[in-house]
Amino acid sequence: MYDASSTSLITDPRHPLIQRLRSLQTPKGRAESGCYLIEGIRHVARAIEADAPIEHLFVAPSTLASPLGQKLARRLRQSGTPCAKLAPDIYRRLSLAATPQGIGAVIRQDWLPLGAARPSRGDCWLAAEDVQSPGNLGTMIRTSEAAGAAGIILIGRTADPYDPTALRATMGALFTQKLVRTTAREFAAWSTSCRLTLIGSSPSAARDYREVRYRRPVVVLVGGERHGLSSELKSACSSLVRIPIARSGLDSLNVAVAAGILVYEAFYQHRQPSDDRAPLTSPAGRSLTGPNPRNQASPGGV
Repeated sequence: MYDASSTSLITDPRHPLIQRLRSLQTPKGRAESGCYLIEGIRHVARAIEADAPIEHLFVAPSTLASPLGQKLARRLRQSGTPCAKLAPDIYRRLSLAATPQGIGAVIRQDWLPLGAARPSRGDCWLAAEDVQSPGNLGTMIRTSEAAGAAGIILIGRTADPYDPTALRATMGALFTQKLVRTTAREFAAWSTSCRLTLIGSSPSAARDYREVRYRRPVVVLVGGERHGLSSELKSACSSLVRIPIARSGLDSLNVAVAAGILVYEAFYQHRQPSDDRAPLTSPAGRSLTGPNPRNQASPGGV
């Protein structure tokens, strides 16, 4: 086992540490180790700020030109975090960044058991079923944090949030969002026991997404890119909603875009619960939501 606190420069691509770092770029390596890899100054800074469980740091001293990056490396070393130094060519072979910054870290994954997720009265969560694209998932995590949601619930075969593509898309938001992985059946039972409002997205839904109340605690639920929500989760929803599309030729939105629209509607309603905005209208001037949907009672407990 390699001592990551060694001060010697690693120049051999077959070095045990390099092999471990490469393994963390694969689903199997992440699953077996329970760790993941981050790279770049922004991600390391956000990890430190969020007190993420950093196992060790790795740097390429000749590549790490940023004063902030150097400061972060010193701070971690001084706190006792093991640090490995990589030769520049070894670091470049390992890096997936377009412009390598010379700093990265290994962090332990942090999963919250579904049973430990007990939403409080004011909480909003975002849930995704069978979302396949790591980029879409990473964007959803970033949007969830921006809208003040508590975390992400990954249902079924949803992509790995610790995948390098997902990590880059989160822009560091991963460190502050709670992560839960579960099945559709477990999720439905949990939402019932917690008395949650479930707002599910479906292109075929009868109601506009602004016609319902996102009463908290609420979970905004979106389905995968190909098939949308399963029938099991549609049945579990308090309300199914659609996002109007003004132009013909499209039948749905990108799942990350749809999730962003819905989670921000939940955010807006929570911030201004008595809002009396005028109804949305189409380019032709026709109402998309009906008369003053904010003042209408909604069936299904929403």
